[in-house]
Amino acid sequence: MEANLLFRKEILEKTGSDPELRNLVWQACERDILYFINAFCWTYDPRKPNPKIPFITYGFQDNALLCLEESLPHKKESGEDFKGSDILIEKSRDMGASWMCLTLFFWGWLFRPMQSYLMVSRKESLVDGSADSLFGHIDFLMKGIPAWMRPAMTRNKLKLINLDNGSKIEGESTNDNIGRGGRRGAMLIDEFAAFDGGGWDTLSATADTSNCRIFNSTPCGTANAFYAQREKGTPRLRLHWPLHPEKGEGLYQDEKGKPRSPWYDGECLRRAHPVEIATQLDIDYLGSNYPFFPPDILDDLVTAFGLDPKHVGTMIVSPDGTGEFSEDGVGDLRVWCHLDEGGSPPSDRDYVVGCDVSQGTGASDSAISVGDRMSGEKVAELCTNQLSANRFAELAVAVCNMFSGPGGRPAHLIWEATGPGRTFGKTVVDDLRFGNVYYMTDDRSIKKRQTDKPGWFSTGDGKKDLLNDYRNALVSKKFINPSERAIRQASEFVYSPNGKIEHGGSANSIDPSDRGDNHGDVVIADALCSKLLHRSIQKPKREAQGPHLMSLAWRRQQRRDDEREYIETW
Repeated sequence: MEANLLFRKEILEKTGSDPELRNLVWQACERDILYFINAFCWTYDPRKPNPKIPFITYGFQDNALLCLEESLPHKKESGEDFKGSDILIEKSRDMGASWMCLTLFFWGWLFRPMQSYLMVSRKESLVDGSADSLFGHIDFLMKGIPAWMRPAMTRNKLKLINLDNGSKIEGESTNDNIGRGGRRGAMLIDEFAAFDGGGWDTLSATADTSNCRIFNSTPCGTANAFYAQREKGTPRLRLHWPLHPEKGEGLYQDEKGKPRSPWYDGECLRRAHPVEIATQLDIDYLGSNYPFFPPDILDDLVTAFGLDPKHVGTMIVSPDGTGEFSEDGVGDLRVWCHLDEGGSPPSDRDYVVGCDVSQGTGASDSAISVGDRMSGEKVAELCTNQLSANRFAELAVAVCNMFSGPGGRPAHLIWEATGPGRTFGKTVVDDLRFGNVYYMTDDRSIKKRQTDKPGWFSTGDGKKDLLNDYRNALVSKKFINPSERAIRQASEFVYSPNGKIEHGGSANSIDPSDRGDNHGDVVIADALCSKLLHRSIQKPKREAQGPHLMSLAWRRQQRRDDEREYIETW
C-alpha cells in the first residue's frame, strides 16, 4: 500500500508538468490494463476507516482481468479479428468482481475508439441512480483519474459518451426490450442468478446483442439461466474466497475436506442461515437452495405410505362431460382405491379433486389429484402435458363424475385459476355447467368470506400459505399420499435466497421449461386437493343452468364473455 501510494504520487507530480512523459504514460495505460488500474484507479469501501482505497490488484484479480480482456473483441497477434466470447464469473461475495468488470469497461471506453458497452442489472436503481449502482462505480473511477486523462464527454442517465473517441457505456434494467437497441462490443449482466424469472428472458433477448456477455453472479440455486450457462460449458472464472490473501490467511480444511479459515469461521457465525453461507461464500449451487419439504420427512413418507397404484389406465371422455375408465396398464390415470368391474370407485365416499393447469404444449404437466375426504387419503393421480386448458377441463370434469359420492354427487373441484387456469375455469363453469366447484375464499380474514370467483387464485403470499398448509398436512399425516412420484417432486421445492418458495427442477436439468414456481405441477395439485379435504362443502355461487338459450339474457352474457376473453387475451 505505502509503496503503491508513493508510486502514484510520483507519477502524478511528473506527468503534471511533463507532456512527453504524459504521452508515454497514456500509451502504457492503453497497452496494459493492469498498469492503468494499479497506477490510477481507486475503489470505494464504506466499511473501511478511509473508504477511498487505491485499486491494487491481487494475483487472482490479475489473472481474472487478463481473461476478461481476452474475451472482448480484439485483433489477435496473427492479425485475425476476434469477435469476442461469453464468459461466466461465479464468485464468493466481496471478491471485487463487479469492480473488475466495470474497470474493464471504463478502460476500454477511455483508450479504445468506437467501443460500445452495455451494463445490465435486474433493477434500474442498481444500474444508475446511487453511489452503489454500476454507473456510480464508473463515476467514482472517473473522479479518480488525473484531469489530463479525462476526455470531453457527456454523462446522462444510463449513458456515458466519450466525445474524443466515440466510445460509450450504456445501462439497462431487465425489460421486454433489453439489449434490442443495437449491437454491443460487450455486455455485463450483473448478479445474473438473482434475476426475476430465472433470467431466461434476458439470456434469450441478449443472444444477438453481443458476442461477449459477462455473466457475473454469486449462486442462487439451480433454477436459473446463470446455472444453465455454467452447465453448458460457458468459459468460466471461479473467484472463491480462499484465493483472497486476506480471507484465506490461516487456511485449513475441516474433517470433510471443506476449506476454512479464521475469517470464514467468523463469517459463518455472522450469517443467519445455511443458504446465506452457501450463496455468499461457498459458491454452492445446491446448498444455496434450502429444501422447503424436509428430505428426511419425505423419505419416511415414501417408506410408510408409498404404494404402486392398484389400477392404471386411460380416461375416455364423452361429449356430455362423463367419462369411462379403461384399464390398460399404460394410461395417465393411476388409482390407489378399489374399482368395481365397471371401473367405478366406492360411491359411499366424499371425494375432492385438485388441478394444476399448464398450457398443454409439452413444456410442463397438467395434473389432477383426487382425495378421499373421509380418510384423508389420495386415491388417484393424473398427469398429462399434451392437452389444452379447455380439453383438460373436460378431462377433469370427467374425473369428478367418475369419483362421485353419495347420491351421485360429483367430486368437489378446485384448480389454480391464474394463467391457463382462466380458460380451464371458463370451460368448467360456463361451457360444461359444472357446479360443484371451489370459490375463492379469503383464508386470512376472520370471517373467511367467500367470493364469486370460481377457482383458487395465487395472490400475494397465497402460494406460500398453500404449500405451508400442505407440508403441515403431510407431516401430521392428515393427508396420506401413496404416490412416490408426487413425494419426490416435493423435494424439488426450495427456499431461494430472496425468501421465495420455488420449484428448482432437477439438479441436472438445464431446460427452462423445468424451472420456476409455475412447475412442480403434481405438488400444486396435491396441495389444492389437501386444501379441500378438511373444509366444509361450499354452496355454489351461481346456478348451473344459466339463462335460456338464445334469450336476451343469454345473448348479453355471451357478449360479456366475448369481451372478457378478448381483454384477457390481450
